[in-house]
Amino acid sequence: MTHYQTLGVHETADADEIRGAFRALARALHPDVSTAKGAGERFALVTAAYEVLSDPARRAEYDRSLAASRRTIDPGRAHYSWTNIADSEARAAKGVSDFDELYDTFFSHREDPKP
Repeated sequence: MTHYQTLGVHETADADEIRGAFRALARALHPDVSTAKGAGERFALVTAAYEVLSDPARRAEYDRSLAASRRTIDPGRAHYSWTNIADSEARAAKGVSDFDELYDTFFSHREDPKP
């Protein structure tokens, strides 16, 4: 998972978007506030992501390392990645999962065409 995915922002997000995403997540996940399981660990990940993305020099270096790692992926091998974890979490909160859509795609009831 990238730092961008951790904060739920696009790689082109500006400093204000990154700061806003961090603040919202920090408020929700801070160990003094949240009693959710794993909130402390997630808070630490969010804080680490913000420390990198909020510093222009560190962000530029991080972006270069992301670009380099994407170039080294073997195109002959399947590669799966989440492009927007925040969207997946929002969909899950609404009761919609990727599995539901996949299941509907393959097994939804369709009337057989009559000969």
